[in-house]
Amino acid sequence: MKRTTKMQRRRSVFRTTAGAILTCLALALGLVVSGQSQQGTDIVFRAMNDELTRSMSQLQLKELQKPYFAQYVILDEDEYSAEATFGALTSSHRSRNRYGQTQVRIGDYDFDNSEFNPGRGGSPATGALYRTVVDDNYAGLRHDLWLASDAMYKQAIETLSQKRAYLQNKVQEEQPPDFSKEKAVRAIAQRRNLEFDQAKWEAQLREWSRIFREYKDVQTSGVTLRARLTHRYMVNSEGTTTLQPELLVSLETGASVQAPDGMRIGYSIPFHARSFEDLPSPQVFADTIRQLAANLTSVRAAPVLEANYSGPVLLTGAASTEMFARVLAPNLYGQRAPLGTRGSNNVSDLADRMNRPVLPPYFTVIDDPGQKRVGDRFLIGSYEIDDQGVPAKRVALIEDGLLNNMLMSRRPGQDRLQSNGHGRSGYPGRETTQIGNLFVTAKQGKSYDELKKQLINLAKEEKLKYALVIKGVSVSGGGPVGSPVLVYKVHVADGREELIRGASASGLSVSSLRHIQAAGKDAYVANRLTGIQGAETPVSVIAPSVLLEEMELSRPTGAQQKPALMTHPYFNSLEASPSSPSRAVAP
Repeated sequence: MKRTTKMQRRRSVFRTTAGAILTCLALALGLVVSGQSQQGTDIVFRAMNDELTRSMSQLQLKELQKPYFAQYVILDEDEYSAEATFGALTSSHRSRNRYGQTQVRIGDYDFDNSEFNPGRGGSPATGALYRTVVDDNYAGLRHDLWLASDAMYKQAIETLSQKRAYLQNKVQEEQPPDFSKEKAVRAIAQRRNLEFDQAKWEAQLREWSRIFREYKDVQTSGVTLRARLTHRYMVNSEGTTTLQPELLVSLETGASVQAPDGMRIGYSIPFHARSFEDLPSPQVFADTIRQLAANLTSVRAAPVLEANYSGPVLLTGAASTEMFARVLAPNLYGQRAPLGTRGSNNVSDLADRMNRPVLPPYFTVIDDPGQKRVGDRFLIGSYEIDDQGVPAKRVALIEDGLLNNMLMSRRPGQDRLQSNGHGRSGYPGRETTQIGNLFVTAKQGKSYDELKKQLINLAKEEKLKYALVIKGVSVSGGGPVGSPVLVYKVHVADGREELIRGASASGLSVSSLRHIQAAGKDAYVANRLTGIQGAETPVSVIAPSVLLEEMELSRPTGAQQKPALMTHPYFNSLEASPSSPSRAVAP
């Protein structure tokens, strides 16, 4: 017994000493993890690194090539969502998921199996995305990585053979490499937990959604909260090892009304943040709900745009940031289209306008993922390392109206062979060039009254009786600005603003932005989500109001659905029973 006790003590001392040594080594290497999650983190990375080493040394089919590059990504997601309508909770759900993504490249950096899409549009995914074990189980993780590596290697061999056959009888200009070689990055952040008072937030959702009881013309309404904490693990054969936690919290309210002629009008306003604390205060969000409901009530009674419109348009607030996000931002990418894609080899319509004007000379556009806030507004587009393991860089894109640079991922473009840290996607394997924080600034900005006066003058020159101002849009819609909701006629005769409904926007290309007539001295901050639903990429756009020389807005066409046959039962019961206790329900 004494001998056993001594042995146990020695082992205990050895474990304590070894643990201290490992902790010191971890800190020296930048491995910063909480005590609670250190074991789990080690197991995930150990499984990924061990299988990566085996794949790079042993993954080979007969005499064919071994991989020259392999990468594993694991997304560990903890997500909560809840929704309430009219004072009642309609859903509350919490889930835990873990996804793996395996990428295997055959060939070399100059020419490999990636970005090949014969006869099809779009961008092909690189590697497989699959669900893996949520337990920190070494054997289970390696099992899934092994199967995916085997499948992706075989697919890579087949794709590279098809790609070579495709090019065999084609005349090809000299092309940039297929994949950029980047320096190894080691950045392991501390794991976090998704912690919040669920009961408190659900009570708050009920309270907020109850506000719509004050507006009898609102047919449908709701308030939604969604929080997703993602830990993104990455290891690749270049030596990159990263662990990046990302919390994204979204709070949204939306409602719809039906006009007397049957037209349905919907309006939603989202708030996206990196923490619960960065969301609007309860009072601010309540005020937002009331303003949204009041605006919809007014729009419901407004006249319809009676004829298609083509002429000057003033965009303010969210309408302006949406325009820059949808029309300009996608053309600031220097990434090439996949080989075999029909049409131009360029993704951007501005690819041939380098060092030429793309905006008026008083505009500057910069993408800066490192900036975390503007004034008191936090920017969700901030990040340190992109989703391809490359450090984010500040990029001056447009200076004095001239296009000087492009955002780049690891898919090289002509004259731009390296990434500048803008390869992003919430869906691993579909990383493309994306903005982070896009700052659009203008010198000599004007006040709203000055912009309105210039808008009227432009309308006079075109012999128009009115011009249009778009002050509010629903970002869920399509087109160059989303779905216009708050659209006003500005009458040339007296400057009167008249709310209208039913207008849809079109007819705006990136080339037309060279003819912007003026910009405001304001700056509107829009935190947005872009990409596949459930795997969105957070971005931010900061831009002033802009006066466009010409934009097309179309009147509604087609038959409208008939209005509801009966009134809202809640308000009907109030009218029928004035003394009903439900009348006194506080918002």
